[in-house]
Amino acid sequence: MKKWLTLETKNILKAHVFRYVKVKRQSPETLDVGEFDIVQCSNWVNIVAITPEKKIVIIKQYRHGIDSFTTEIPGGAINYLEESLVAAKRELVEETGFTSDKWYHLGKVDVNPAFMTNFCEINLALDAIKTQVQNLDPFEEITVSLEDLTVVEEMIKNEEITHSLVILAIHYYFRFLMQQP
Repeated sequence: MKKWLTLETKNILKAHVFRYVKVKRQSPETLDVGEFDIVQCSNWVNIVAITPEKKIVIIKQYRHGIDSFTTEIPGGAINYLEESLVAAKRELVEETGFTSDKWYHLGKVDVNPAFMTNFCEINLALDAIKTQVQNLDPFEEITVSLEDLTVVEEMIKNEEITHSLVILAIHYYFRFLMQQP
């Protein structure tokens, strides 16, 4: 297989959190040409934060996309030219007031490569402790709770946690635990 040739790129919309672009591409195999919708978003970080008591830091917030509340882990956009770990530390403290000195990179995934350009870095913060108050972005309203891992498993099973990147991050954490001596 060979990479498709980009013949044309049209910027359709520049919004606050994404850009919508149409690209015309040609298959090098068949020479067929098609137009494709592309959403360009900032890269993201998600943080699995574990307290010294082995509780997971869980957040709940309203999400406009689904017009409902979601149960998640801390996370957010990586700012322009910001390193992933710096963004993870910033997002953890902003959304929860928790900090950690023990960080591990768990993985990196493409958010939806069918039409999105961004990725999500998954980080683990061990021995996370509350050191300050939340410093939320405008329009963020987040409640924080600490949960046992078994409770989080049940929340996923019962579809209380439905955010795909959060479920994936929890999976990466389980994989991390299995690799520990």
